[in-house]
Amino acid sequence: MSRQRRIAKALRTRGRRQRGGALAEYTVVVLLLVLVLVAYPDAIPQLAKALREAYASFAYALSVSWI
Repeated sequence: MSRQRRIAKALRTRGRRQRGGALAEYTVVVLLLVLVLVAYPDAIPQLAKALREAYASFAYALSVSWI
């Protein structure tokens, strides 16, 4: 078998082995998110509050940046 054919075959089989990997990763992330939400049900409001405060600080910094 020529070198080019071996490389082409290796690339095809590698693609087959990797199929479905993203699904497993997304599943793990979603399961972790559900676990956090079950353990800390008020996590979403806390996150929203922290983002609001961070954005307010950012907007203030932009408004005084010309000084």
